[in-house]
Amino acid sequence: MDVTLPLILASAALDSFNPCAISLLLIYIGLMFSMQKSHKTIVTFGFFYISAIYVTYFFIGMGLLRVFHFFGIPNFVLYTAATISILFGLLNILEYYKPNNPFSIRMPLSVRQKAGEWAHKATIPAAIVLGVLVGISEFPCSGAVYLAIIGYLQAKESFASGIFYLLIYNLIFVAPLLIIYFAASNRIATEKMINWQERFGRRMHLLLAALMILLGIILFWLA
Repeated sequence: MDVTLPLILASAALDSFNPCAISLLLIYIGLMFSMQKSHKTIVTFGFFYISAIYVTYFFIGMGLLRVFHFFGIPNFVLYTAATISILFGLLNILEYYKPNNPFSIRMPLSVRQKAGEWAHKATIPAAIVLGVLVGISEFPCSGAVYLAIIGYLQAKESFASGIFYLLIYNLIFVAPLLIIYFAASNRIATEKMINWQERFGRRMHLLLAALMILLGIILFWLA
């Protein structure tokens, strides 16, 4: 039985509930409302912002997949990726109980400040730059899942089929962002989502941690 597609879909769904990406998205929507931007401007900004995240994350994955194929040592890469997934799961647990620990996997404050400066511009170029910046900077937050899947694709698939699966992975990855964005383009819905994020956002780190550890164990079993 070929488990590649189910594994890709499940892992992408896991990666899509990224606390960093979701919290930042809600902050930017709230910012658009505070700046009294029109609904059309908010939707347009969101489309280019999320599209830039998709393209950035895809090219990160394609680059890593090419590098892994170049070295051509599938079992080593897969075992390493599985180990990193488990390690990041443990770091997410540490993040929950000790948010100020020296091994924090949150987006750096300097990056968040720079992202905020671009968000205030509220233009299409700013949305693209912001999406690229967030796409790169959020990788440490849950990128271990992505890295684990890339390691699996390098071990089990050709480069061409790996690219195909990465396209699917990233569509699933941004789907919740699109759903949240268009649902939250209503001010009342945005306020409710922000309140929910403030109450339960940190608990997502525990769920993410458990699933990262489980993914790592599954990859060891599939290797």
